[in-house]
Amino acid sequence: IRETRCHLMNKIEFLTELRRSLGKLPSYEVEQSIAFYAEMIDDRVEDGMDEQEAVAALGPVQVIATQIIAETPAIPKAIAKANTGSRILNIVLLAVFSPIWAPLALALALVALAVYVSIWTVIVSLWATVVCLVLFAPLGIVGLVYFAATGFLLSGVWVLGCGLAVAGIGLFAWLGMTVVSRGLVQLTHTFANWIKSLFVKKRNGSTPPSMPPVAEGAPKHV
Repeated sequence: IRETRCHLMNKIEFLTELRRSLGKLPSYEVEQSIAFYAEMIDDRVEDGMDEQEAVAALGPVQVIATQIIAETPAIPKAIAKANTGSRILNIVLLAVFSPIWAPLALALALVALAVYVSIWTVIVSLWATVVCLVLFAPLGIVGLVYFAATGFLLSGVWVLGCGLAVAGIGLFAWLGMTVVSRGLVQLTHTFANWIKSLFVKKRNGSTPPSMPPVAEGAPKHV
């Protein structure tokens, strides 16, 4: 019965049912989805499809709504679910529960900042260590000149040898750090993208990920 009804839906019925199925999602997410699917139906009608056929080619409303809800970021989804529908009541509840949610929000922000800063601190510290090791070469040369001038040539040669040896270790460490630093920088990007995904839905081009496959034989808009 549901599939028959879906195939008989026109544009207005489809969009009304989709809006109802999206429930308490943030209004901007709902309106964005409604606008997208309305444009899709219009495009297919312009390509010569019947309006009901264009709607049927999109697939069941519940499947589309489930995909959109699943792809909605966690934070906006949680806020939308907590929405009572009354602005005054929302403000009252926000104030009443502020001793709970405010410290949690602050703690989450501080943890995210600490993780991000810690990763970059590790990167800077490792590179500073590598640079210090490489600088032992010129220090060895300075030591050689000093000890040679004071009559302790052998001591100067020993200092130069130690400096060159440490600098050689630094050069090998330099090569390794280029790989390690790329991995750590990529880790910061991954962490930042994860934090962003809690608030913003990821988009791939102009087509949202909730876009269902086009039914076989249905015309495509170019």
